[in-house]
Parts: sequence; C-alpha cells; structure tokens
Amino acid sequence: MTPPFDDAASNPLLATPTLPYGALPLDQLKTEYFLPAIKAGIAAAEKDIAAIKNNPAAPTFENTIEALEFSGKLLGRVANMFSCVAGANSDDALRDIQPEISILLTKYGNAIMMDDALFKRVKAVYDQRAALQLTDEQQTLLKETYKGFVDNGALLSPAEKKDMAEVSEKLSELSTLYQNNALKSTDAYEKIIDDEKDLDGLPERAKNDYRETAEEAGLKGKWLIKLSPPPTDILESCKNRVLREELWRASNNVAASGKYDNHPVVLEIVKLRQRQAEIMGYKNFAAYRLDDTMAKTPEAVMDLLEKNLSVYKPAAEKFLDKVKAYAQKEDGLADLKPWDYAYYSRKLKEETFKLELEELRPYFDLEKVLDGVRIHAEKLFNIKMTEVKGKYPVYHPDVKTFEVTDNKTGKMIGLFYGDYYARAGAKNSGAWMDELRKRGLEKAGGENAFAFVFNVCNFAKPTKDKPTLLSLDDVRTTFHEFGHALHALLAEGNYPSLTGTSVKHDFVEVPSQLLENWGKEKEVLDTFARHHETGQPLPEALIKKINDMETFDASYAGLRQTFFGLLDMKWHTTDPKTIKSVEALEDEVAARASVFPRLAGPMSTHFGHLFSGGYAAGYYGYKWAEALEADIFTLFKKNGLYDRETADRLRVLYSKGGAVEAEKLVEDTLQRKPDLSALHRREGLLPPEDDKKAAKAAPKPPKP
Repeated sequence: MTPPFDDAASNPLLATPTLPYGALPLDQLKTEYFLPAIKAGIAAAEKDIAAIKNNPAAPTFENTIEALEFSGKLLGRVANMFSCVAGANSDDALRDIQPEISILLTKYGNAIMMDDALFKRVKAVYDQRAALQLTDEQQTLLKETYKGFVDNGALLSPAEKKDMAEVSEKLSELSTLYQNNALKSTDAYEKIIDDEKDLDGLPERAKNDYRETAEEAGLKGKWLIKLSPPPTDILESCKNRVLREELWRASNNVAASGKYDNHPVVLEIVKLRQRQAEIMGYKNFAAYRLDDTMAKTPEAVMDLLEKNLSVYKPAAEKFLDKVKAYAQKEDGLADLKPWDYAYYSRKLKEETFKLELEELRPYFDLEKVLDGVRIHAEKLFNIKMTEVKGKYPVYHPDVKTFEVTDNKTGKMIGLFYGDYYARAGAKNSGAWMDELRKRGLEKAGGENAFAFVFNVCNFAKPTKDKPTLLSLDDVRTTFHEFGHALHALLAEGNYPSLTGTSVKHDFVEVPSQLLENWGKEKEVLDTFARHHETGQPLPEALIKKINDMETFDASYAGLRQTFFGLLDMKWHTTDPKTIKSVEALEDEVAARASVFPRLAGPMSTHFGHLFSGGYAAGYYGYKWAEALEADIFTLFKKNGLYDRETADRLRVLYSKGGAVEAEKLVEDTLQRKPDLSALHRREGLLPPEDDKKAAKAAPKPPKP
C-alpha cells in the first residue's frame, strides 16, 4: 500500500525547513511527495482563510489585509518547488500529476477570490482607506488586494462566479496540456546522421556535441540531432540545404500534428479566455488583461506595435533584399527560403565585418561568462556573490548555488541557483527565471526573509574535450536572465506579493533587457571574454566588430518581435467565433508583419509564452520595456558604466518591485521623462534629424 505522505514525518516537503536561511530541500523533490503535499498545503491554507473571514473582530488592515498576505505559506512553498522541478527536471510521472495539481491550485485560488464573506472584510478595509494611517507600501498592498479580488470575480453574481471558476479551471488544465504536448513533441524528434559530409560547414564544436549525443544513445560512429538544445548551428552553418530545411521544419512543426497536436488546445484556450473577459464585462481578453498594465488598453499596445511595424518592415525588406542578393551571388540561389535566412545572413554579416562568428565562441566559455556576469553585478549594485558547494540541496547535480550579500551591510540578501544545461525530455525549452521564495515578511512581526531565485537555460553540456562555448546571443541570454534574477535578489519590502518581479507585466522585462547592454561593452568583456585555451583576452578589434554588428540585422529582429506582439494581440482581440483556423489567423498577421510566408506548422502550437507561459496579451511588453531600458542605458553611456550615483538610482528601480508605480521608478532613475525614441536610435533605424519627430510620435506610458 502506498503511504499517504501527508504529514511532516513522512513527507519532507511538509517539514519546516531546517537548512540554513530556510533553504528548501530540493534534493527531496520526489514525484510521490507532491500531490499529498499540495493537498496538505491547501488544507492548511484553508484554515488560515477560515480564521480571517470568521474573525469576530471588525475588519482592519492587520487582521484582514496583512493576514491574507501571510496566509498559505506552506502551500506556497510546496507549489514553488513543484513549479521549479516541473519546468526544469520533469519526467512522465511528474507530468502525469501536473494537471491534477494545476486544477487543485486553481480551485483553491478561485475559492478565495470569490468568497463573499472574505471579500466583504477586504472591502470594508478598502472603503475606509482614506482614514487609515498606512504607509505607502501598506496603501499599495490594500489597493492591490482589493483590485485582485475584483479582477478575479468578487463582484460577480453567484452564477457568474460559478461560470468563471469553471472556465479558469479548464484553462489551467489546458495550459498544462499545451506545455506538455510541446515538450513531448520536441523530445520525440531526432535526426541520425550517418555520413559526416552531411554536416559540412558545421563547426567541429557542434559536430562533437552531436557525436557525443549519439554515443550516449548507443549510436557510436554517428551524429544525433535533437531539437533541444535548438539546432541553431545547423541553420546557421550547415551547407546541406536539405538538412537545414528538415531541421527548420521540425522546429516549426512542434506540436502541430499527430499525438501531441496543440491545434485544438489553442482554439479552446482562446475561446475560454474570451469567455473570461465577457464574464468580467470586457470586450475581449486583451482589454481584460491590459487593464492593470502600463499600457492600459489594447489601443495603446497597437499604437506601439503599428509604429514599430512602420519602422521595421521597410527596413527589414531592404535588409532581406541584401541577403537574397548575397545568396544569389554566392551560390546562385534564386529563391531564398526561411531555412536559408540564418545561413546566408550570417555569411553576409561575416563578410561585411570580416569576422567569422565562430571566432568569438572560444572566448565565451560558459564558466567564464558566469564569472563575468557575477563581477558585473557586484560592481554595478555593490553586492557580493559567493559560490557555495554542498551547503544547499539541489534537484540536479548540474545546479550551482550562490550566496548573495550586500557590501554595505554585509548581510545576506539572497540565494541564487543556476541551472544552465539542456536536459532533453526533462527541461522545458528556452531560458527563464523564477523564485522559490520571494523577499518579504514570513508573518506579521516576523523575519523579513530574502529571496531564493533560480535561472534556467538550455546550453549544450561540455563534452569530454571541450567546455561549453557560448555564442554572442547565448551571452546576451545569460545576462538577460540574470537581470531578472537581480530584480528578485535586490528586492526590498515587507510584502512578498509586492516585491521582486511582482510589477506591471509590461515593466517586468526592463531589468532583464537593460542588463544585456553591459554584455557587449569592452570594460565588461575584459572581465570574462578570454580564450579558453590560451587565456588571451578578446582582442579590441573583435570587440569593436561586435558593437559595429549590433545594428546589422536590427530591423529583421525588430520585425520578428513585432510579429510576435501582433500575433498575440490578434489572438486576444479577435472574436473566437470568427477564427477559421490557427493557420488562417497566423497567416493574416504574417502577411503584414513578416518577410516570409508560413511554410511549416503555425508557431502558435508551440508559442509557450502565449499559451502556457503567462504572456497572453502581454508579449508586446518586450518592445515596450526595450524602449524604456534603451533610454536608461544612455545614462550609463554618458556618466560611466559603473557610475555610483547612477547605479544607486538604478538599484532603487530594481529593489522596489510593485510597491512603487513603474512610471515613477523610470522617471526617478532618468531624472526626467523617458525618451522612447532611444530604442530606434540605438538600432540605427532613426536618423538624427528625426529624433524629435519620433520622440513626439512615440507612445508615452499613460499616467497611473
């Protein structure tokens, strides 16, 4: 008989953490522990909620708003551990219980947000807010708590609440199904190469990776190509056009047919999201979702995306003409296809700048890059990061752990976990950051505990002969995700729901995208970009070329992001009853915002950001945030990359979370209103004489 694992004696996930600083038992994340732990956590949380709503005392900020903030700590801890391992180190057994756990958590959340007695107490406190002597942080918590209830249906009729709860539970189930379909479809593909000539043009480093993968699979003397990590090297360097096409199609056909087909999942998700919006009184899901963002409305988002489209589309078409002409000149290729683009644009870039991009990889040993990111963060934010081994349990031997301390006080401010290597079939694709514990009080009057933060990437593991050597884009990804991590690690404040990355959705990418800027500066590159064999620093001439190349294909990259944003908005502003098919909707957007037609399955079947990753009606946020961070970085270019006064203002932006309005944080950092033309100027797409005109035309974040 299977033991229940529903108490601390039998289930380590339920035990009070005894590790240093309350670190979590990440080496104990066994599948059989999770479901009992989640159920026990929900039961404990329900007791917390019952005590709040049945309190005979009149509602106060302390006994209602703060009490809600500090409720459900056990459940939160277990759910965070489950989310961590489900994304980074999953298996079929764990995925089998994921839908049930997702629905249990959704039902619990719905029960709280639609509880009339509980909301009555919250509203009673909110209605007397003007007379309460609250700090700014407390006022924000009160406002956000009340708004959270309203946005999740507290004012609905009983019938509407029932409908809303059923819709959200079904959406939770479908989101999990979508994610698992994409993961399993990705893992199902493999290409076995028998003849090394088929890999002509591929760097030896990449060949070795594929050879090692084959050997691990018992295919000695062959090369095995999977879709995780992504086959970028094939698309960029392999002369074999047939193989490029096959890998491109495989990558773009993920979850588009067969056993793991996400077509029906996508269509059902958008129907249910539209139903959510209608129940809540909104025209569409985008209007519902955007109500609590910097942009505020779909119209403001479309204004941004349309202006970007007007800049990027003509420039991208001109750039593509150059790539086509180059392919024709080099190989007589008259009909450039999407699987040719990366190959020929790379070759054109290399010829233009007299640089082979592969020359850069030997200088970007992952271990050295991580050192560089650490050194940079220490200098910019006046902190210290110390790697510790064996002190904190981890869910996989590849995970690194760091203690983060403040140089001024000497106090610990965070614990960082880094998980950088791909694990086919176990780890979701892409790169991300999440929190195992957010900064804030554990309970009223208790300790203000620091955050536990992790970064996850999908780089190829070192082989027997070579370290993990990153591309320039991989270096940017590493800086980007650590920017998110710093947003959580540098957090201050008492209330976890307001700290770290708990900000407006279109502001959350500002700290991450901003940090990327330092990754191409000589002063920073000199700290880590050293040849993995000779130890020689990256030559200054190469650094100059790296920076000269920055604007080379900026229009194409900008158009691609604009396409993603427009596709997102199309899904979430269109009446689902009028959608003929996933392909038809996607093709309509591509006709306006892409330089290639769709020649494979629609990306919507594996666009996790939209359908399982929390970016629905929010993908525009990357470009919205990029416009802000481009302007912020101009301060450092002017004042110095590590100017203390400027950096200290920036640390405030990273530290305040959602306790201060994003608009105010940006303006306080800049000490002026933002100039949103800075992005197109940085991309080389805005002539200097057009600066003022573009600044007037650029969408301004509305006042809160």
